Amino acid sequence: MFVEAEDQRPMLEMDGPTLATSASIPIVDMSVLSSSDPAQRASLVANIAEACEKFGFFQVVNHGVDESLIHRCEMEAHKMFELPLDVKERVHRPPGTSFGYGANTWINQTVMHWAESFHMQLHPQSNIKEFSGKLFAESDPTRFSSTVEEYMGQIETLARQLLELLTEGLGLEPTRFNRYVENERMMSMRFNLYPPCPQPELAIGLRAHTDPHLLTILHQDEIAGLQVYIDDEWTTVKPCPDCFVVNVGDLFQVLSNTRYRSVLHRAVVNGTSKRLSLACFLNPPLSAIVEAPPELITTEQPQVYRPFTWEEYLTNAYKFHPAMGGERHERFFLERS
Repeated sequence: MFVEAEDQRPMLEMDGPTLATSASIPIVDMSVLSSSDPAQRASLVANIAEACEKFGFFQVVNHGVDESLIHRCEMEAHKMFELPLDVKERVHRPPGTSFGYGANTWINQTVMHWAESFHMQLHPQSNIKEFSGKLFAESDPTRFSSTVEEYMGQIETLARQLLELLTEGLGLEPTRFNRYVENERMMSMRFNLYPPCPQPELAIGLRAHTDPHLLTILHQDEIAGLQVYIDDEWTTVKPCPDCFVVNVGDLFQVLSNTRYRSVLHRAVVNGTSKRLSLACFLNPPLSAIVEAPPELITTEQPQVYRPFTWEEYLTNAYKFHPAMGGERHERFFLERS
């Protein structure tokens, strides 16, 4: 049940030249936002926009998220995954639902991922205290819930900053898309644990996919495993302890009228070390209508997608595995006469 088809099996040269090429995914320094020099901000915006156009991925340093908080959240994630299975099953994620403990799957997926995951929501209505109370009923549930909520709060602040920088990179007012992250916005996080695999060449931690969201902000531990599809080959993103990995989701590709790219990425596993990642997702309210603004629609770049709601897209997103990265998008192409 974990053996991938031959054409889906990952490349495992985790220490070879492919790892070194991860330098092609830019690292940007957010500390320039405190500078009074507008040229520094303009340079930061240009660098982020270029990364989103070329790769759909970039990394950020000096991001303002407390380093000790990151470590505490990682510790709480490990404690949760180390609980007995019957305890973790108290927050089991039923098929067809989004939150709780379980495996990441698509409806049409026939091979299981070599991974455990735990998905929680902060907004619009938090389920973190409820989950924590069930998982840690015999100890102190407040430590887990308070740490996770504080972490997600700081990540949301970073995500809002990045949203404005990406929007500015499109030549729009920085606050143009802020309406998508007000009121009934959605903010969630998934813990991903990839245990050592006895035959990693046959399995996959998370199959190649694009993210349906606005933005994803991910922290990975010191074990390599994230791979991004760049220039027709898989590039491993070398772990950077002080970095967050940021990627454009499908919704931002739509809002940018395809200027920014939502690209394929995956998680591979190894035979010796477990790997942990914390992935946070920023999304609009379910009722929000997603469409590119008129300023980004020209004769040279006509409108690519029809308007749709986030609920409509989300309902579709996990029905089918995006094997080639475009199936989700194609269902929402604007029909032309």
